[in-house]
Amino acid sequence: MIAVPVTRAVGRWYLWVLLALAACTDSTRLPWAPAITAVTPANASARIVFSAPWYAGASAIATYVATCTRDGETISARGEASPIDVGGLRNGVAYACTVQASNAAGMGRGAAAVSVTPEPEPADSLAAAYQRAAWAKGMAVSFPDACSMSVWPNARPSHAVDAAYLMPIAATGGEQQARAVARTGVSGMALEVSPLDGLAAHAPMQFNVCPTKAAAPTAINAGAIGVMISGATLFGATEVRGSRATALRDNTAYAWKDRAGLQRLARFVDLCNGHPTPGYAGSIYHYHGHSDCVTGLVDRDKGPSHLIGVALDGFPIYGDRDLDGYTVDPQSLDACNGIHSPTPEFPQGIYHYVLPAGVTQQHAAMRCYSGAVSREALALADASGYCYAPPDAEPPAAARGMVMGPMNRR
Repeated sequence: MIAVPVTRAVGRWYLWVLLALAACTDSTRLPWAPAITAVTPANASARIVFSAPWYAGASAIATYVATCTRDGETISARGEASPIDVGGLRNGVAYACTVQASNAAGMGRGAAAVSVTPEPEPADSLAAAYQRAAWAKGMAVSFPDACSMSVWPNARPSHAVDAAYLMPIAATGGEQQARAVARTGVSGMALEVSPLDGLAAHAPMQFNVCPTKAAAPTAINAGAIGVMISGATLFGATEVRGSRATALRDNTAYAWKDRAGLQRLARFVDLCNGHPTPGYAGSIYHYHGHSDCVTGLVDRDKGPSHLIGVALDGFPIYGDRDLDGYTVDPQSLDACNGIHSPTPEFPQGIYHYVLPAGVTQQHAAMRCYSGAVSREALALADASGYCYAPPDAEPPAAARGMVMGPMNRR
């Protein structure tokens, strides 16, 4: 073999060939990144419009993959050309979306990510759902703008109510002792029979129907925490400020015979899980948790729960069943009784509060607001009425007539 001397020029050319061969790897055979030209948010989805890459690689592009990511979640969709719709996203949450092209050699680099926040279509918005809600006759519901709703609750709910209730006594000392016919089952509030009259119409309530979840929950107030389709309001689970006793556990009843010898009965909380506030506290009929009288207005046996109200922070309130008609496990709810899941009005899913049936503890009603709620809204809700009586430190008085024990119907 004859050795051939290598000049510097030949050496440089040879080195260039070696480098070119070394560079001819997957990176040169893969397609370049597409260019995103538009990203359009839609209901629980995003449409990504893009142009093909300038260089397809060593073979033709076989498919494109659009990917949208956020913390802890990645959702992808495939397509042979632009545009590609990525579904299964959460409304109101920002995603970073990109597109990649692939050929026989593999997947190329992704396009520069573009941020998008899916939003429901107008027909699927909260405002539209509240407009279609089964509000009781006589309720005035208006929408000053796209994100505002005003509701005037009725003085009486649309379902039947009792003729008389056991009401806390405002008096103290000997007068309270003399007037008491019963006491609540847990907190021991002194009660007297009071006919249901003089119910007051609740002041108009204002709601933001474009709610957003706050960085931290807000504790519920003592007054109304929401309004229901029956025309009445929803209060928290507890009856006495600072007490661990809930109204549903505190329930009791008093039975007596009137002058005609007819048997009469007055309850502290009626069979709809509601009652009026005392006259000195607003005379507002309200619920302390799940009410069959309210869910029965829109739900069917073994069917899903429908929208039955709106909370003070603007998020909807539902009964205790999921979209398939199964009972929602209270353990699946967050600290405020909330959950993000599909409903008949929002099959794509929405955050909402659940009032669980059969519960008499603190989570019988919402315990906090997940959404942003102003101090002004809380103050206005409290000013309309409250549901507690002055503390009573006296021992229970001997009841007049027949006193029935706590009625923990739920």
